[in-house]
Amino acid sequence: MAKFLQRPNERIIGHGMMAYYHRPYGANVHTASGTMYVTDQRVCFYESMIGIAHMELPLEQVRGFVVSRMLFFTRVTIYSREGVGYPFTGFPAKKLQDWLRQVGIRQER
Repeated sequence: MAKFLQRPNERIIGHGMMAYYHRPYGANVHTASGTMYVTDQRVCFYESMIGIAHMELPLEQVRGFVVSRMLFFTRVTIYSREGVGYPFTGFPAKKLQDWLRQVGIRQER
């Protein structure tokens, strides 16, 4: 079971419970609840139920993020340099945007 381990000399900028929306087997959307971590070295999301890392990107591998609406919720989608999107919603969605900006990740339009 994977678990977030803070690396030596790594500073946590922010963390909070969020939901990750993905299509693990193609057709149906799956929601994974877990914890988002933004540090001065990487951006990670670990699912609470089974403890797997759905996303663990070094900052240099993050292209940017896009903010949109999903019904009544704010959705923040983080994009890797390869163009893979990781959509998240949850209470700290607005805080997540600030954490990403603090580590130099730009919001895309």
